[in-house]
Amino acid sequence: MKNKKCTGCYALSLLLVLGLKLYSDRAGPGDLFWILRPTAWWTGILSRAAFEYEPGAGYVNHSLRFIIAPECAGLKFLMIAFLMLSCSFVHRMDSRKKRLCWTLLSLPSSCLAAIFVNGIRISLSIILPPFLSEKPGIAATLTSGQLHTAIGTAVYFLSLLALYQAGDHISRKIAQKKKESSIQNMFLPILWYLGPVLGLPFLSRIAYRDYKNFSGYELPVLAVCGTILLLFTLPMLCKKLLLKQPTAK
Repeated sequence: MKNKKCTGCYALSLLLVLGLKLYSDRAGPGDLFWILRPTAWWTGILSRAAFEYEPGAGYVNHSLRFIIAPECAGLKFLMIAFLMLSCSFVHRMDSRKKRLCWTLLSLPSSCLAAIFVNGIRISLSIILPPFLSEKPGIAATLTSGQLHTAIGTAVYFLSLLALYQAGDHISRKIAQKKKESSIQNMFLPILWYLGPVLGLPFLSRIAYRDYKNFSGYELPVLAVCGTILLLFTLPMLCKKLLLKQPTAK
């Protein structure tokens, strides 16, 4: 019954994301000024690299040969974060007004999160490759493309986990509900992340019978997400197992 009451909010969230997707597919650097400029400003603070706007290109640092272009705006993360926040917790709201407010406020919250997280991702993409190139083992294992994918996946996935925990905490405070299993809260965000990032492209590959370069993108994404989940959930599982063990008399 609660899910039926949320149908309108689910539909609104989906329409907003579809509209943003259509807009971003056709937008140039000038159209994305609202997200590229704060991202470049935040990246400059973190990386200590100044970026200048160049019409038709984006924000450029010539000495680093690095461009913050529309493809680097973090709009995919923004859309995933918005859908996750708006659809995962809106059912906890006990009135139509609260459900609508939660849905609408999830969009600017996701926008701010996208700027903050994307600035960190871009800064690491600037700082880490020169540092890791001095490590022969790592340099021989990963190509530049795989390293870029690994950095982006780690930052985005960790940030999505943190954002989910924040949304869970705030929505429970509003609804006055007790906290559920923390392990469950670890696995739900991976569905939100891997669904759009790997699920939809994989279906596209099947439709067009394109099975080339699978290891260049998909495998690094799965490896990074799997490693992060293992590092977070293993201590929790060990703690639960220890608590279940009978104490010696």
